[in-house]
Amino acid sequence: MSASDHTPNRSAGPPDWDAIARHLAGEGSAAESADVAAWLAAHPEDARALSLLGAAGDRTREAPAVDVEAALARVHERMRVLETPSSPSRHNTPVIPLRAPAPAWRRRQGWWAAAAVVVLAVGVARARRETPLAEPRVYATAVGTRTTLKLPDGTGVVLGPASELKTVEGYGDGRREVELRGTAFFEVVHDAERPFAVRTAGAVITDIGTAFNVRGDGDEGVEVSVREGSVRVQADRGADVVLAAGDLATLQAGGRLVVQRAGASDDDQAWTNGRLVFREAPLARVRTDLRRWFGVELVVADSVLASRHLTASFMNESRTQVFEVIALALGATFETHGDTVTLRPASLTVRPRK
Repeated sequence: MSASDHTPNRSAGPPDWDAIARHLAGEGSAAESADVAAWLAAHPEDARALSLLGAAGDRTREAPAVDVEAALARVHERMRVLETPSSPSRHNTPVIPLRAPAPAWRRRQGWWAAAAVVVLAVGVARARRETPLAEPRVYATAVGTRTTLKLPDGTGVVLGPASELKTVEGYGDGRREVELRGTAFFEVVHDAERPFAVRTAGAVITDIGTAFNVRGDGDEGVEVSVREGSVRVQADRGADVVLAAGDLATLQAGGRLVVQRAGASDDDQAWTNGRLVFREAPLARVRTDLRRWFGVELVVADSVLASRHLTASFMNESRTQVFEVIALALGATFETHGDTVTLRPASLTVRPRK
């Protein structure tokens, strides 16, 4: 589920309880909070019920014997998080595998159960926002899976497929830094005294009060697009630039920083809605995304074909359908062997003249 999937319907129900939880916890976006407020205004009975549950939740949170996290885990299947030991290369930092939130609990439970989850979610959100992370954590998604998470300071993250986000030790207590491998969209809670920074693939992206998208994939460099506010991009090799809303910057593998003022578009965040978009993308970029989204390895068996660029958009297509479109767009054929797909130039058929 993406960040934009949380907006409740102004005129119909039931609402999105996660959006209400963020609204009550003071963590929803302006548009989202406006929608929730409009829904509550149109449903005064529901609003009063939530108010009563909220008061009960406040009293519950004051009791030290109540484990709010444990209670939420039991009733809110969406927030199931499994902690497993990491490999030695991660210095035993716990890795938290994340899966796409499952909405099944909404179908199985009634209105009041869902409302109770909202109250518990508010309590947990407030507790997490106020409690720094003493130990580093690594959040990881599987191939083809996106997820949303909230950092202790209230900063929201949409983590892309096959991506990892690592927090620094003591995150939220003086330092707000994360390390990213892959793709993520950030809605940062601005704090001038504690700047939020993302380290990835030879660059540091620092918040100046903003929402922005980061893609860091080693050999392909780093791409940053800004939706709101501004960010500062600093490269390890000395490049330094401030991006405003609508700007797009690409830090190439060789260290060159290319800035396109007003070059960002909605396509840069389309992946948060499950849409995979390529705009004149080199096949190296296509290869990385296909690996993350479909778990396949793309092999291009021709140097001329490998130099081509792809413009295409996908959403909910099967793996076979995706490669049919790619082959057609590039003038190629493809062969599949397990998790490896090979592209070859399409053979030319010469028709005799009549």
